[in-house]
Amino acid sequence: VDCALSLIRLGMERSIPGLLVLCDNLVTLETLVYEAGCDITLTLKELQQMKDIEKLRLLMNSCSEDKYVTSAYQWMVPFLHRCEKQSPGVANELLKEYLVTLAKGDLKFPLKIFQHSKPDLQQKIIPDQDQLMAIALECIYNCERNDQLSLCYDILECLPQRGYGENTKVTIALHDMVDQLEQILSVSELLEKHGLEKPISFVKNTQSSSEEARKLMVRLTRHMGRKQPPVTESHWRTLLQDMLAMQQSVYTCLDFDACFEIFTESLLCSSHLENIHLAGQMMHCTACSINPPASVAHKGKTQYRVSYEKSIDLVLAASREYFNSSTSLTDSCMDLARCCLQLITDRPSAIQEELDLIQALGCLEEFGVKILPLQVRLFSDRIGLIKECISQSPTCYKQAAKLLGLAELLRVAGEDSEERRGQVLILLVEQALRFHDYRAANMHCQELMATGYSKSWDVCSQLGQSEGYQDVTTRQELMAFALTHCPPTSIESLLAASSSLQTEILYQRLNFQIHAEGEENISVSPFISKALQEDEVNVPGTKSSDLLHWTTATTMKVLSSTTTTTKAVLQAVSDGQWWKKSLTYLRPLQGQEFGDASQIGNVANEDLEKQGCHPFYESVISNPFVTEHIPIESFAEVLLRGKLAETKTEAEAFPTTEVLLQLANDALPNDMTLALAYLLALPQVLDANKCFEKQPHSALSLQLAAYYYSLQIYARLAPCSRGECHPLYRADPKELIMVVTRHVTQHGCEAWPEDLISLTKQLHYYNERLLDFTQAQILQGLRKGVDVQRFTADDQYKRETILGLTETLEENVYSIALSLAQRYSVSCWEVFMTHLEFLFTDSGLSTVEIENRAQALHLFETLKTDPEAFHKHMVKYIYPTIDGLDHERLLYYFTLLENCGCAHFGKYAIKPDTHIRLLKKFKVVAAGLNYKKLTDENMSPLEALEPVLSSQNILSISKLVPKIPEKDGCMLSPSSLYTIWLQKLFWTGDPHLIKQIPESLPEWLHAYDVCMKYFDRLHPSDLITVVDAVTFSPKAVTKLSVEARKEMTVKTIKIVKHFIEKPRKRNAEESIQETGDSEVTYADTLNHLEKSLAHLETLSHSFIVSLKNSEQEVLQKYSNLYDLSRSEKEKVHDQAVAMCLDGQPLRMIQQLLEVAVGPLGVLAKDVVQSAITKIICALSGGIADLGGPRDPLQVLEGVVAAVHASVEKGEELVSSEDLLEWLRPFCADDNLPVRPRIRVLQIVEQSFHLTEEDGKLLVFFRTEAILKAAWPQRQVDVTDIENEENRYSLFTELLESSYHEVDFQHLVLLLQAWPPMKSEDVTSLSKNSWVRLATVMLTRCTAENKERLGNEVLKICRSLYNTTQMLPAQCVKELCLLMLKQSLLLPPLKLLLESQDESLRALALEQITAVAQVDDSNCDQELLSLLLDAKLLAKCISTPFYPRIVDHLLASLQQGRWDAEELTRNLWEAGHEAEAGSLLLAIRGTHRALRTFSTALRAGQHWV
Repeated sequence: VDCALSLIRLGMERSIPGLLVLCDNLVTLETLVYEAGCDITLTLKELQQMKDIEKLRLLMNSCSEDKYVTSAYQWMVPFLHRCEKQSPGVANELLKEYLVTLAKGDLKFPLKIFQHSKPDLQQKIIPDQDQLMAIALECIYNCERNDQLSLCYDILECLPQRGYGENTKVTIALHDMVDQLEQILSVSELLEKHGLEKPISFVKNTQSSSEEARKLMVRLTRHMGRKQPPVTESHWRTLLQDMLAMQQSVYTCLDFDACFEIFTESLLCSSHLENIHLAGQMMHCTACSINPPASVAHKGKTQYRVSYEKSIDLVLAASREYFNSSTSLTDSCMDLARCCLQLITDRPSAIQEELDLIQALGCLEEFGVKILPLQVRLFSDRIGLIKECISQSPTCYKQAAKLLGLAELLRVAGEDSEERRGQVLILLVEQALRFHDYRAANMHCQELMATGYSKSWDVCSQLGQSEGYQDVTTRQELMAFALTHCPPTSIESLLAASSSLQTEILYQRLNFQIHAEGEENISVSPFISKALQEDEVNVPGTKSSDLLHWTTATTMKVLSSTTTTTKAVLQAVSDGQWWKKSLTYLRPLQGQEFGDASQIGNVANEDLEKQGCHPFYESVISNPFVTEHIPIESFAEVLLRGKLAETKTEAEAFPTTEVLLQLANDALPNDMTLALAYLLALPQVLDANKCFEKQPHSALSLQLAAYYYSLQIYARLAPCSRGECHPLYRADPKELIMVVTRHVTQHGCEAWPEDLISLTKQLHYYNERLLDFTQAQILQGLRKGVDVQRFTADDQYKRETILGLTETLEENVYSIALSLAQRYSVSCWEVFMTHLEFLFTDSGLSTVEIENRAQALHLFETLKTDPEAFHKHMVKYIYPTIDGLDHERLLYYFTLLENCGCAHFGKYAIKPDTHIRLLKKFKVVAAGLNYKKLTDENMSPLEALEPVLSSQNILSISKLVPKIPEKDGCMLSPSSLYTIWLQKLFWTGDPHLIKQIPESLPEWLHAYDVCMKYFDRLHPSDLITVVDAVTFSPKAVTKLSVEARKEMTVKTIKIVKHFIEKPRKRNAEESIQETGDSEVTYADTLNHLEKSLAHLETLSHSFIVSLKNSEQEVLQKYSNLYDLSRSEKEKVHDQAVAMCLDGQPLRMIQQLLEVAVGPLGVLAKDVVQSAITKIICALSGGIADLGGPRDPLQVLEGVVAAVHASVEKGEELVSSEDLLEWLRPFCADDNLPVRPRIRVLQIVEQSFHLTEEDGKLLVFFRTEAILKAAWPQRQVDVTDIENEENRYSLFTELLESSYHEVDFQHLVLLLQAWPPMKSEDVTSLSKNSWVRLATVMLTRCTAENKERLGNEVLKICRSLYNTTQMLPAQCVKELCLLMLKQSLLLPPLKLLLESQDESLRALALEQITAVAQVDDSNCDQELLSLLLDAKLLAKCISTPFYPRIVDHLLASLQQGRWDAEELTRNLWEAGHEAEAGSLLLAIRGTHRALRTFSTALRAGQHWV
């Protein structure tokens, strides 16, 4: 090539034409062959046949990345120049094509070209900036890879900024395209951020396609929804913002709200409840919510939400998707579907339909229908699902409500509820008929007929034709409905069936059949006889067994056929039993030949408020009841008439009473005169009561009864001839009743016959009933809630009602109550007393109004007649209702007691007259006094007086108190009154004496000076009370300084001395203090005050000051208690005992006793003994104050600790012997529980060395407690445990009798309670008690509890670690070998590994090595940890345990329990290099695929 090129160049220098192209090709060939490293076999001819772009690619193909730019400058740029010379303009096209083609696969090399074409470089590969932008844009858009985003941004940075260079239209357009590229890159960046990498060209190509944009948004959100673990709400909201940014910058073809819809839809479909709830926040969940404008929402001023209509669509789509993918109702997707639907809170119909469909699945499962939810949705005619329910659960027809509800949930028949109900009920009737459940079938048929559902004619006809259904009347109704609604083709068959049914009804109502074959006779049909047999057992009550009540015309048709037939019928019904059974069914037909009788008249006048009559008599009766239908003679009447006619001829007796009573009962509401005629025809007069008692109580029915008996009495007393009508029956009934009643009342009944006496009793009875009813009607008219029926029948209720009516201020009601009381013999005294109680309690009247009303009604003239009862009622019912502050009412109350002579009733300290005087005074001077509290025997009168005392009324009240008794019965003294008032005066002030509550020291001293002016009115004991209340009360300690209290005490001492010096002068001025009134003298008071002053001086002692200034609240409390104690022996002693119980040092208690003003005669030893006594009392079950609800044993620990500390310091206040002396009786008391006695000795043992006897006692107590729990029959004695031999013998005895796990547990407790055995006779390997116990446990165990007992042995051995009874290595080995013989591996391995003995660990390794297969029975986490603790990893490498040990180590790395690096070194040093390296790689988190043998070896060599 070199020679050829030199030749051509020489020719060109000689100006030979046509050599330029050849020269350029040779230059290119030279570059390719010698510089670019191209195939040396390339010929010039082949090169000439190539296109320029192929030559350019061939030049740059072999360039490495680091030399690519250099090669471009050396090879590509000269080549382009050569091409440009040959064809101007082709260089740019070649470069563009080359770079664009290169960019499709990778932007790495084009980026280098662009980086060396930046505007700020002097030497540029692409000098033209427009060309640079154009090529860069095309390269980026043609790149087909989705991982080049960073390179795209790098290319973008290489492009010139707007304003650089000339601003031509082309340049401006290119800059606009670059800006658009920036936005597209930002979108690509967002896509990549969310894991959805796309080429840049994809965004460019889809930016104007709304469909593609929507698909992209959907993929983006669905991709987010599929992430595991699920992303948080913040991630979702970030995604939403990114979607909106994408829509605003690039995908403007997509609506703003479409982004929200896509986002919300993906949330709903993400299969996570949290996302669904978040979707709810993005939607309008009610129709009334308003969406802000999109522009406003986008600016962030308020949250934009998906429109309500679209929200419904999204929710429905998501819920259906979940629903359709569910396998059953319990599928988790079903919960998601329900959650979606519940987002729309106002439940529109479409949402409700979906919710109902979900609910329907549960109902289907209840009925045993197993079907996929999707199949339910796709079911074309959902009535088929109801059929399937009935098929799966045949008896579900009884659950009509459930099935109807299911049909509604499934939307059977769409929204047509009537059609739906009809279809379901038809199915239920059909199923009920299959089971012959006619009652259920009829119930559903009645509902179908009531709604007029015509399609049900078929099932109605089926039930109507069911012969097993006995209710023929209902069957007739069903057939009528079927005939009405059936198609024409079915009319003929239904008519035939209906006709047959009608015939059956006729037979059933006649209750007989007439057979005309041969000789005429009467026989009962089998069907009817069966019904009659049933009636004899069951009380008839249903229509199906009622007898037909024919009208006269129909009956006559039957009876007039032949004389023989008539006679036979009458003979058939002449049996009295037949009437008793059958006449209960008889009712008038009222104009209907067949079918049910019309009961309009009866129902309308069933309460007998009006007199029923025939329309003919309507004009002569005032306010009558006239029936709308004139009843034709009933079947009973016709039979009765025929039978009576026959009886007259044949002289036979006929039981007419039941018939007449039934006829009268039926006739009463409609025609009372006819009913009376029936009753008057009764053979026995008194039988009419059976009819009267059945009637409702009304004035008319009671008057009729009275009229009936008046007629009968009058007719008996003045018989009339049969040939004429007596004027008696034309007389006015009211006058007749009055005349007869007056006559029988005046003349008595001694000489009358018995039957007449019974009639007069009935007349009186119904007259009384009538009067009661009239009174009751009056009561009802009062509208006071009186039960009239009960009033007439219940005497107790009658009395209570009358008394209740007196509790009124209405004059008319009160007068009625008085008349009722007089009528029913209720005591007038009781009525007046009840009214008086009402006036005091519930009337609301003032006291003056009560007084005036009582006088106007003259109540007390009657009430005075029984003063004891009056007093009892006043005290029991009236006094508790009076307010203690209502002095006026109380004054009137006691005035009434006094006026009615009640003073001597009841044992009261204050009589009514005294009450009256006191109340008159207190009403003036102490209006706020609770007088009832003052006079309450169970309360202190001073407590009642204290709130109302003041400087203005103290003198007046002090004159009254001697009349007021205290709780003990003694009268109050003025001194005690001044005692409580002075305390109140000092602490709270007085409007006239101390106007403000004192605060400063001078103010307190001034207040005390004011109080001292009244000290001369106090008894010495009361003076002490006042001074102590001022100086030694909790208030004094809190509010007053010690100096103020001292000064007050000093002042008081002076005034007491003054009282002592001049007693007579004081007595002459004030005659308050009486001689012998109090045992306390002023000398005693002086001594008391001087001791108080001395105690106040001790408060400055350094010990007390240190307590007061302590930061500990308990020490401050001790300071306050001491302050309040006044150095009184009992209080100081109690405080010292409390401190002892709190566990305070004895030295502190001793200091307290020394500081107190003495001598007290109390020692620290006495205090501790008292504390111990209290503790023992509490432990013995007694009541003792330990300073709160504390455990006595814990309190004892504190006391013993304090005594121990004192002994250790050598204080010699209390010794350990003293403690034991006080506690020993308690510990030796066999009647007390053992456990607390043991615990007491243990507490003492912890602080002091027990004597040998006490130690034995402690062991004995422990032994006794354990034996009582497990071997109650074995009595233990002290000799059984006094030495090791005896204890060992006892142990052996108990061991031999132990067979259960609980026995072994108590033996463990026993050995732990005893001191360790040291004698060689009992500590040898064969006689060691622990070894023997474990041996017996394991040998006597069963296969079921062997493993549990093995673990129990392990626990026993572990419990002995670091104790005096810890087992030696030989015993441990023996136990382990024993367990191994029992095929137990885990417990002995753990025991051997926990030992520090090398021989035991060697034995453990032997057992581990012998294991062929590792499972849960011979390996657990604890064993693996023990192996690592023992650093046996390297020695276990050849065992099956090694992989598990490594896994356990890796799982526990974060705990830091073992040094993994050290374990790895141990493996390496033991020659296991590969294992050490592999473990090291695993520890450092290397992926399992990279842990190869070679890698492990290299890692070990590098790191170990």
